[in-house]
Amino acid sequence: MVTFFQAVFGGLAQGCVYALIALGYSVIYSTLKMGHFAQGEFYMVGAFVGLTLFTRMKLPVVIAFAGAALFTSILMLVLERLAYRPLYNRPSMSLLMATLGMQYVVQEIVRDIWGSDVVRSDNIFPQKNFSIGGLVITAQNLLIILICAVLMIALTVFMKYSKTGRAMTAVSMNRKAASLMGVRTPTIIMATYVIAACLAAVAGVMMGPIYSVKYSMGTTFGNKAMTAAVMGGFGSLPGAMLGSVLLGIVESLCSLYISTAYKDVFSFVILVIVLFCRPQGILGKKSITKV
Repeated sequence: MVTFFQAVFGGLAQGCVYALIALGYSVIYSTLKMGHFAQGEFYMVGAFVGLTLFTRMKLPVVIAFAGAALFTSILMLVLERLAYRPLYNRPSMSLLMATLGMQYVVQEIVRDIWGSDVVRSDNIFPQKNFSIGGLVITAQNLLIILICAVLMIALTVFMKYSKTGRAMTAVSMNRKAASLMGVRTPTIIMATYVIAACLAAVAGVMMGPIYSVKYSMGTTFGNKAMTAAVMGGFGSLPGAMLGSVLLGIVESLCSLYISTAYKDVFSFVILVIVLFCRPQGILGKKSITKV
């Protein structure tokens, strides 16, 4: 039983990391009503920047987090201005395909800067364990959960109470009406992309020491996070959190009781079951379209 709860706790930590990336998907979709295929690549960029600042330059971990967020923000600003903004008045499929192409552009940029070799990052968390009634909890998992929880709460509060968050909600409801009411739509869209990139970058810094860092790592985590976002209800922030936690726990238990080789299979089986029962996702809302 202790092993079971340890696996659940480890899956919870993994799910919280998925949640940061999935929240980026949901923020973009809730505001722009479209996906962003390059979201996972900013997780990968964050891992490389964190490795450079913390492992190679020996800077404090706080600087690594801040530097990763800043670097990905600048990269996203450049890509948004050059590749996305010219397509805002075009059919939505054009912008969606641009995000798909940008996935490979970011990979090539990273490969040119850091190379294609697989590298390891120093652990940013203290190597300590806490024992509670026979349950061993690592400081790494505990800190990952705490950091992710703080960021999730901060994003929720920001979206609900800040002026920019309310403007993002207005743009999601009706972009033209929001523009007529004085909302600077391009600025809000740009802010949406930057928020998503920062969340993914923080996740990359935390997971870089756990997994090998390579230029193609963003695709795997991006797909997992998108699966979690769809499972919870695409566009729903609470749904993205719930779907990510469920996905992380399912993967952890599958690795413990079955095999690590099949954890991805069971993740998608759970997704199919959820969508079969609730096509809109666990916390998603049904939409009615007039035709």
